[in-house]
Amino acid sequence: MLTRRNLFKQSAFSAITMLALESCYSSPEIPPAPDGLGHDFEFLTLADRGILSKLAPVILAEGLPTSEEQKALVIKEIIVGWDIAVNGLPLLTQAEIRKLFSVLDSNFILSLTPRLLTGVPAAWDDSKEIDEFLNNWRFSDPKSLITGNELRVGYMGMVEITMACWYANPRSWDFCGYTGPPVL
Repeated sequence: MLTRRNLFKQSAFSAITMLALESCYSSPEIPPAPDGLGHDFEFLTLADRGILSKLAPVILAEGLPTSEEQKALVIKEIIVGWDIAVNGLPLLTQAEIRKLFSVLDSNFILSLTPRLLTGVPAAWDDSKEIDEFLNNWRFSDPKSLITGNELRVGYMGMVEITMACWYANPRSWDFCGYTGPPVL
């Protein structure tokens, strides 16, 4: 017979079990965030910047400089560009991007379910796993009852903002043969 006392006991036991599972399955730490080249970040948190520092090289792949020093500088510039770009977006869009980052930050409390549903990588240092995760979001089934079209929209948002931040940077123009905007 289910009494109120038994219901409370079962609820407490379930909560403890969920937290134990969460601690067993939680991802490694979010990668350390690179400095912001003197930029005061208004939107991106340290965790967001750490995530972007691992996503951007996978998204841009061969579009980045080959020199590790130059690549590190470019990643920092892209992250600063992300912060500036998102600050210029409407508040509703900023709220959606905040939700996206809370799903990507797989160390937030009770993240096991979102990670299992969305396939957020367990190892942010493995570029192959990040690429698989991005492709899973890119080719996700829009008819899914659980995630619907959200994964595709999340993928497109991450990729489009990252690409815009890189290709708006004059440092990228030589690579793609762009001579710059016309001088009026």
